[in-house]
Amino acid sequence: MRSRFSAYAVKNGQYIYDTYARETRVTQSLTEIQSWANECVWLALIINESDDETVDFSAYYIANNKLCHLREVSRFVVETGTDIDEHRKQLETPTALSEESVRWVYLDGDITNHQEITNVKRNDLCPCNKYPTTWVVSKNKKYKQCCGK
Repeated sequence: MRSRFSAYAVKNGQYIYDTYARETRVTQSLTEIQSWANECVWLALIINESDDETVDFSAYYIANNKLCHLREVSRFVVETGTDIDEHRKQLETPTALSEESVRWVYLDGDITNHQEITNVKRNDLCPCNKYPTTWVVSKNKKYKQCCGK
């Protein structure tokens, strides 16, 4: 979950696409994923609960100058296969490749809350200052000097 959030924060649509489960990936569009990542400034991730296959999380982001809160219960599954090995070969990563790679991938999620918290004005204190897990360290900057650039 954290790696997917980080991928959204650094706008790495390919990684997000690659970490979908095979059965879900066929319904995804890399272009749409990248567009969504580009439209948002991802501020913070809070893991509320997790177990072997689910993660209940809250994510905070800014889109169109609106601070938003997304809470979702995500399901993950273990996949085996050679997808990850093929990716490593393409990158020519000098790691030992196994016959059967195993990895956790995102299957789907149920959004339990999605709301706009507030409109963010240029001279407001940047919302990223409010979250202890914030992606950006801004030290009390105004929105226009921080995440609103």
